Amino acid sequence: MLVAAEDGRHGRHSGLIRDEFLDGLEVAYSFGPPYGDRLVSQTDLDRLDVTRRELHRLAAGNLRAAIEEVRIHGQTPSLMLDFDGMASSVLLDAEFWEDKRGMVPGELVIGVPARDVVIITGSQSRQGMAKVRRAVDRVFFAGAEHLLSRDLLVWRRRAWEVLRPPPGDPDRPPASDLLL
Repeated sequence: MLVAAEDGRHGRHSGLIRDEFLDGLEVAYSFGPPYGDRLVSQTDLDRLDVTRRELHRLAAGNLRAAIEEVRIHGQTPSLMLDFDGMASSVLLDAEFWEDKRGMVPGELVIGVPARDVVIITGSQSRQGMAKVRRAVDRVFFAGAEHLLSRDLLVWRRRAWEVLRPPPGDPDRPPASDLLL
């Protein structure tokens, strides 16, 4: 699952296993149901005699096996991903996103403001881009649980990267203009 790098509950010094993912986001590993949100620690790996490499392989296999449970709701210009409260985990499955490349105009662009919220649009849909940005802002304003990122991400070369708006983009004021 994805966690925010600065999340105090899952910080670097917590002993939890975390891998870098992308600007401010990290991958953590969960035992999954029925254990709730419990994340895997180095102590767990030692007790189970599992290496980090084995953990990664097992988790990727479990995600791939469950990926058929992912549902996409709505209609263009923006869609919602549903995956049993763990929608952000789907970002880790490249094959899923490769299969979805043609479903929106332009490149796949997503907002992933919280662990259970993924909003999809296309880079060539001005209306969709605006809707995704508003949805991300609303989730952060509401203070949802398990917040992740205010950035929009774009699917390029089989990987996610932060979408950087072109200089002077009138739809996105500079961060210095934001009010609290």
